[in-house]
Amino acid sequence: MASCQSSFCVSIKQSIRHKYNTRQGVQVRAQSFSDDGRSRNIVDSNLNVLREKIEVVKMKERLERCCKCENGWNYVAGYDYKLKREKDMWKFFELVGLVSGILGFTCLSGTVCLFLVSFFLRLIQ
Repeated sequence: MASCQSSFCVSIKQSIRHKYNTRQGVQVRAQSFSDDGRSRNIVDSNLNVLREKIEVVKMKERLERCCKCENGWNYVAGYDYKLKREKDMWKFFELVGLVSGILGFTCLSGTVCLFLVSFFLRLIQ
């Protein structure tokens, strides 16, 4: 006797729903033919705004997806090894030029000093 008849249960549920479900009336507006153009323009402008917002969200998702790694490091996945190699080669040639310039200047200044010392010694004698 714990179960109730289906029609009795349905009637109780409907009465409970009707008691707690207070809907507000739907407002219906009539539009004239002259208003049709303005509402169409409003709809078009709203669609344009919606498209722009969708594009912004897509761009943000694309940036988050391509720049997010599993360890939390954010970097662009397209690492350019050729550019890195060119930078390293440029630094290497710059270092070689600096070292050779220092050695050349040292040899040149030593030669000038020896020339001046020998020149003054010859003048004294």
